[in-house]
Amino acid sequence: MSLQKFSSKKLLIASAYSCLAVSAVIALPLSFSLFMPSAQAQSRRVRYVPPSNLGTLTVSVPGATRSAGCTEQACLIGLVPDLVAQTSPVPQTIAERPTFYFLIPEIDGQAYFRLFESDSSLAKGKRVYRTSFKIKNKAGILTFKMPDNAPILKPNQNYIWEFVVGDLTDAETVSGSIRRVLPNQNLVDQLKKVSLPLDRAALFAQEGIWFETVQTLAEAQKGAYKKPEIVSEWTELLKSATLNRVLPFAFLKNSVTTPEQTLEPTKPPQRYGY
Repeated sequence: MSLQKFSSKKLLIASAYSCLAVSAVIALPLSFSLFMPSAQAQSRRVRYVPPSNLGTLTVSVPGATRSAGCTEQACLIGLVPDLVAQTSPVPQTIAERPTFYFLIPEIDGQAYFRLFESDSSLAKGKRVYRTSFKIKNKAGILTFKMPDNAPILKPNQNYIWEFVVGDLTDAETVSGSIRRVLPNQNLVDQLKKVSLPLDRAALFAQEGIWFETVQTLAEAQKGAYKKPEIVSEWTELLKSATLNRVLPFAFLKNSVTTPEQTLEPTKPPQRYGY
């Protein structure tokens, strides 16, 4: 073999190895991008931080429970963090008339919502609001927003809420607490800079504002198309609050409401633990 042919062959082999190396370098990131989740996908953006300031009161009423009447199909649950623990802080809102979310079983009956002022020990005080409405729905997540004719929640005032479903002889109830706080200036400034639901929910969550965190993620799921990242954050938020029972259920769209009624269940509803 001549020197010229040998040199040509060496050059051809070297070129082949060079192309193979370049292909490997290009293909490696592509393969990782297909099979490795991104850092953003791995990290949660909405992380609820319960209020920890010294002025925040904690749940101390043994009877307060967010769930009742559990069956194989569904429970009656208030979408709030676990209120059984004595150290659980009162869930906060910045709304004058907040929005509540409840998981309800399939029902054709009456619902009652009541709101009471509460003292520092969360003992039930004066009733400040009551309404009732007809429910005829399959099991799912019910949205209840306090209407414009309801009283405004006072800042830094604790309240006890009760939600009852059933009739005059057979009813189930859930109850919990809520505290309205005024947003600090940093939160106000940051909310002006963001518009995406995940960004807003993340701000509310890190400031310990539970009700607006839930509302922001819930409203972001309206419509035919649900963004996977919204559903993922919603799922993880509920899991972090031990609300796993709620996960299989969708939001109800056709709840029927009627004017306020004068009759309420006279039989004390049976309460359940977890």
